[in-house]
Amino acid sequence: MRAFRQGALLLLLWCAAVGAQDRQLVIAPVNPAPAGERRVALVIGNSAYKVSPLRNPVRDARAVSKALAATGFKVTVLENGSETTMRRAIRAFGDELLSGGVGLFYYAGHGMQVRGRNYLIPVNADIEREDEVEDQAVDASLVLSKMDSAKNALNLMILDACRNNPFARTFRSAAQGLAQMDAPSGTLVAFATAPGSVASDGDGDNGLYTKHLLANMTRPGLPIEQLFKEVRVGVGKDTGDRQVPWESSSLRGNFYFVAPDPSLSAEAQKQHLEKAVAEAVRREQEKLAAQQREMQAMIREMLAKQRAELEEEMRRRDEALGRKPTPVAAPAAPAVDLTPVMAAPSPAPAQAPTTPVHAPSPAPAPSDPLQVASMAPTPVAAETLDPRFPKVGDRWKYVYKDPFARESRDIEIEVIGVSKDGILDEDDISLYGKGARAHGPHAELLVIRQIWLFSPYLHVFGAAKPGARWDDVKARNDNFCRRLSACEYSARVLGTERVRTAAGTFDAVKVEVNLTAGSASFSTQRRATFWYAESAKRLVKSTMRTFSRNNVGPDYDLELVSYKLN
Repeated sequence: MRAFRQGALLLLLWCAAVGAQDRQLVIAPVNPAPAGERRVALVIGNSAYKVSPLRNPVRDARAVSKALAATGFKVTVLENGSETTMRRAIRAFGDELLSGGVGLFYYAGHGMQVRGRNYLIPVNADIEREDEVEDQAVDASLVLSKMDSAKNALNLMILDACRNNPFARTFRSAAQGLAQMDAPSGTLVAFATAPGSVASDGDGDNGLYTKHLLANMTRPGLPIEQLFKEVRVGVGKDTGDRQVPWESSSLRGNFYFVAPDPSLSAEAQKQHLEKAVAEAVRREQEKLAAQQREMQAMIREMLAKQRAELEEEMRRRDEALGRKPTPVAAPAAPAVDLTPVMAAPSPAPAQAPTTPVHAPSPAPAPSDPLQVASMAPTPVAAETLDPRFPKVGDRWKYVYKDPFARESRDIEIEVIGVSKDGILDEDDISLYGKGARAHGPHAELLVIRQIWLFSPYLHVFGAAKPGARWDDVKARNDNFCRRLSACEYSARVLGTERVRTAAGTFDAVKVEVNLTAGSASFSTQRRATFWYAESAKRLVKSTMRTFSRNNVGPDYDLELVSYKLN
């Protein structure tokens, strides 16, 4: 009855506070904390911003406050806080922590990082310049400082504050999300998403992250670290891993929002926890297996589509030259066993596309034969493969230099999918924006804006063996050979060589690709050299040289200037 009266009073106060700024309430614990433990919490929810108001933070703060009161916390809840009121509430919270126990700080609303520091944005913030943030917002480190000074047993800081920066358009850096924060001793800092990423405000009654937090807070006997793992699994499942919650922890002891059932023996409690953990692991494995099947089917389909387009290109070339169609031989088997190293085999995809080859993908419009509009830009998780393979999110940056034309431009590549059949990456080589391309384990040539790309992951598939050679290399998007009756590409592995680039010095496999072409009144020879480094998991350098007087394309250098491997 007492709990009912408290809940009714709280509901009336909240109803009166709708739309109000700086509404602050103190909620007494509805249930006692385990073993008489002292628990205090400060909960802030900011929704009513003048710029970019948010739908859920106030509702999130109310729901979290109720859940915390039900698990033994004395809760101070602040709705739509101004900068002054937020600072006062944090100061009072710090004073309460000096009496010991467990402290918890929860914030939902706009947050931003500026020069590596995280700021919580009050609803009355009037920010037009980046250098005004420090004065107009509240540094999240202030809360950690209060926790660290109190030296109490355990502290939790939960930030559902990674929405888009509403002032980013006027900032120089305009960094997304929040920056990484190190947790002081005895503290856990939880973020709604990984550092530098943006979280969803949610379409339901609560924000996506807080929805899963609430679903797990009242589970008996769930340790705090396992609770946040469960939240991460749930959010990842709902977003296809586009949002991945993250924590920084220096906790030394155990903490439960709801203690284990005292009626269970220690062994029964252990079994209960192990069952919960096993169930979470099972769900995670099922999700991963489904993603692996989806990725494998996607890459197979794209490689098959590229093979069909290569065949069509060869047919049109033969037709224009008035000769019999040239068959496109099926790619040879890869030189090494490409079976991925996995904990358990994944079922084969429902549909098995035709045997793939490496070539660029189909165009969304005739003006750009290299764009792939049908590919989702969001990276998809891939299965665990041979360590030579790159991973989703691996990135490389190259500089293209044409000494004769004095042209220089940057080219960026990022892996967005990996399977045992091939590697899917996205580049900005084309004039028409980013394009996604699948690369298999076979020696094939792709021409983009007169740049030759010879199977950029050739070595990770084990195909660049010493002495290997290919006497009839098929070239995709090859406008030069389309009009010549005699035009052949060949390639061979020359061996290993140490090569220096702006990104470092690499032990690389050296491959040479030659073009010999001519007609009754014309002949030319071009040679491209490629260096592949296992440590960089991709092509690190290439050069193009022409050995004739005919101007058939630019000589250039392509060099790796930086890269990041996950």
